[in-house]
Amino acid sequence: MDTVVIGLGFTGLPVAVAAATAGLRVLGVDASAERVRHITARTPGCGLTTVDETMLAEALESGLLSLRHNEIVPAGSYVLCVPTPPERHGGLDTGMLVAAVNRVGTVLGRGALVIIQSTCEPGTVEEVLVPRLESASGLKAGIDFHVAHSPVRTDPGNTTPTPRVVAGLTPTCTERAVELLQRLCAEVVAVSTLRAAELTKIFENTFRMVNISLANELAALCRAQGVNVHEVLDAAGSKPFGFLRHRPGPGAGGDCIPVSAGFFTASARRHGLHSPVVDAAILVNNAMPSHLLHRVRGKLAELGVPMRRVHVLGVTYKPGVANVRQSPALRVINELSREAVVTYHDPFVPNLVLDNGTTLTSGPVDTPADVVLIMTRHASLTPGTTAPVIDCTAGDAELAA
Repeated sequence: MDTVVIGLGFTGLPVAVAAATAGLRVLGVDASAERVRHITARTPGCGLTTVDETMLAEALESGLLSLRHNEIVPAGSYVLCVPTPPERHGGLDTGMLVAAVNRVGTVLGRGALVIIQSTCEPGTVEEVLVPRLESASGLKAGIDFHVAHSPVRTDPGNTTPTPRVVAGLTPTCTERAVELLQRLCAEVVAVSTLRAAELTKIFENTFRMVNISLANELAALCRAQGVNVHEVLDAAGSKPFGFLRHRPGPGAGGDCIPVSAGFFTASARRHGLHSPVVDAAILVNNAMPSHLLHRVRGKLAELGVPMRRVHVLGVTYKPGVANVRQSPALRVINELSREAVVTYHDPFVPNLVLDNGTTLTSGPVDTPADVVLIMTRHASLTPGTTAPVIDCTAGDAELAA
């Protein structure tokens, strides 16, 4: 194989398809046999909204992309797209990534390239992963094989190409990684060190967390003063410099924004530093679901409407994607399920498992309820009910128009 892509989720499958489309012989590997079966069978939705499923089918039919369950083979390059979920204390769980690195090391040959795409805290690649590759392979990184880090920068649902940032352990490692990545995307930005690449991903997502939290604070201030927050944002956006619009909402979710902010503060603490701005943004973001529930209860009390049956529209962390990780809608549903019968509708999420183990199944958009909450406004989602509809998508809880 020319390239082995390990992890066929939201970020790995696009890499595998792009490499095959560029004419490389690609092996896609995933730890989930079910995931491999779904992709092989081209089950609708297997692209997870991050891959054009027609291009996926063409890559498979061409024979350039093949798939296997947990089988790593010798290759010219390896791209690791393994999840690194957050831990309770703000760090990340590198267990799956370390296991993948150990397995790559057992088949690693001289001259091969290893690109770590998984999100990493600063220092992880050089201090944790490189030694494991060397130990498992018996080779020396930067001399016998090449190592680079190119963090994930995808924006699910957005088809605009995003430049790839990359850095290698040595200048030669960087050159090798740039050569491969330039075959997969339009623009590659090389930085000088692995830590710089790691920090780039963490900072750009933390930047969004801080500004989304600020927009949510603005929404609360506007509501208190009887001002339309969107009018303020529209007017501020007319300034040609110094302003970048961020929208209020029910809280930032997904694999990157809240996770990266946690990495930022955890890394700062390990170096004896404080990050009060980021810490405050995290607190604001974490409080948004509870804030919304408080507003919902107040609105229903005003209307004299009971809250025995609640129907939630949209549960993914953003419109148009199939990802529920860190979604504020899940926190709202888990809280509501303690006091009401909760149902939901989401065309991207057929089933949902609550914290107490209960499994919910997506029902009709017009499921009978006392109140309907719009948590994620998918383009195809239109409430079909006579019950009060409360829109929670703008960092507030108001009757939907």
